[in-house]
Amino acid sequence: MPAEFPTARHAARLLAALVCAGLVTAPLSGALARTGSDAPVDGAPAENPSQEIADALDEFPVYVDPVYANAIPEAEQERIAGLIAESDLDLYVIAVPLVEADPWNGDVEALVSVVHDRRGEPAGSYLAVDDDVFGTDFGGGTTAHYAALTSSYATDFDGTALAQLDVAVETALSGDAEGAYDRAVADYEERSGTDRGAGPVFSGGAGTAGSAGGWLVAGTLLLGGILVVVIAYPLYRRTSRSLGRRRSRAIAQHAAFANAERAQLEALVEQGEQDLIEVGERLSRLESGSAPGERAQQHLRAALDARSAAAAVHDRMADGDASLPDAVGVLVLLDMAEDAIDNAARGSRASAVRRLHCYANPLHGTVTKVTAWREFGGTRTIRVPLCEECAKAVRGRVRPVVLPDEHEGRTVPYYEVPASDSVWAATGYGTLTDDLVERIQRGDHTRNVRSR
Repeated sequence: MPAEFPTARHAARLLAALVCAGLVTAPLSGALARTGSDAPVDGAPAENPSQEIADALDEFPVYVDPVYANAIPEAEQERIAGLIAESDLDLYVIAVPLVEADPWNGDVEALVSVVHDRRGEPAGSYLAVDDDVFGTDFGGGTTAHYAALTSSYATDFDGTALAQLDVAVETALSGDAEGAYDRAVADYEERSGTDRGAGPVFSGGAGTAGSAGGWLVAGTLLLGGILVVVIAYPLYRRTSRSLGRRRSRAIAQHAAFANAERAQLEALVEQGEQDLIEVGERLSRLESGSAPGERAQQHLRAALDARSAAAAVHDRMADGDASLPDAVGVLVLLDMAEDAIDNAARGSRASAVRRLHCYANPLHGTVTKVTAWREFGGTRTIRVPLCEECAKAVRGRVRPVVLPDEHEGRTVPYYEVPASDSVWAATGYGTLTDDLVERIQRGDHTRNVRSR
């Protein structure tokens, strides 16, 4: 399952973590596992899962955790091992469920790096299975890397663990993994009608960075109904006791589809309505207090404009045009209003503060850091604010959990919608440009309905 759809995956991983806990007799911290400083004495039993996997690979090139026993049966493991044995490639396969609390902090790259270090070999190519296939090579070469990428495109980003692994192993052993990758991408683009060089991902609002094409669309095209479930991931925040600053709070994810999607959308719309009232009350109190100073008045006007823009979007949804991107837009605009209120309350005593939401999915909150996001399978890069989880995903060349939108009958990441059809894509919810409020005021948000 593609990484954009973690709802069912999280539940499986939590169960997997409990199972793995019973298998590990003495798990060590992620830091120790990364450094390899806890290596056991030769001949002693493995003291941690990294060493256990390393020892197993020395005997057999395919290691499958019991959690994956049904997905990759023993007969298939032996078949894959036989193919590897017949080749000249030093290839290893690892299938282990990952969660944040495990010794590798849920990082597949850390898992492979630590296992390779513990094996003590200078070179090796590894394919790691954790929903998708991750590939990396030590000692030079890019065979496993391109083999893993090929498996995603060849299976339309929707293959089973075994299907993806079969493609990855076959590609790695073909002798021309990079060529196979190029052919798989071309075939995928022909099937899906996408083009890596034509998508608006990296040019949506700024108009200066290149486009990313179909790499993020891929995982959403075939599973659009599931993608929308990610709206249940985080819900928005309540007023804090100090400055009234709201923060994101997580809610449980749901496995139900249509009913859960509608219920969650309604909850976000209701949240926006409540927050509109709260922000309006704060503005009334601030206006009645006649905040002094020209700078404070500028911030107050900005707060009024942002709140008015949020109300305009919300009122349109109340007329029956409710959508997830618009519901999120209301909350983002209200955050902008609250930032301006706080700046007005401080007057000239401090620099203006404006929080930036996660570009991949604004529902992930405003605790973000500007991060370089490189096109999957390409070289183009943009720098956008991302939450910790999304930043970790893009650094590991994994697709983050994105906010979905509907465009021409398809479910796509919101930023894949052409900028001419979506004010949210054009501005990245205010992370790419500073004129989101002005665009709403001139009616750009009404284009979103026409594009669906």
